Amino acid sequence: MSKEKHYYDSTFLEKQLGYYSSLPEKQRRHFLAMEYERLGVGSKRYLSRVFGCDRQTINKGLAELSANNYQMDYSRQRISGGGRKKKKFLLPI
Repeated sequence: MSKEKHYYDSTFLEKQLGYYSSLPEKQRRHFLAMEYERLGVGSKRYLSRVFGCDRQTINKGLAELSANNYQMDYSRQRISGGGRKKKKFLLPI
């Protein structure tokens, strides 16, 4: 039976959760990846439980930050043309 580690105290955790909830999706991934690098191996499960995200989100953030030519551009949320396409409605005759 293993005991879960607690990396944050309660007051710092509240600040981190408030900051995390104010970020857009891409910045959340990068924030989690940087926190994982700061806290070290074994903290991925803790971060995913505390922030309510999947561990694959942290992995994706780590991959983006470690890419050689990756530039942090937060001006766009999606790539141009990305996302769900608009549904075309036909007017009744």
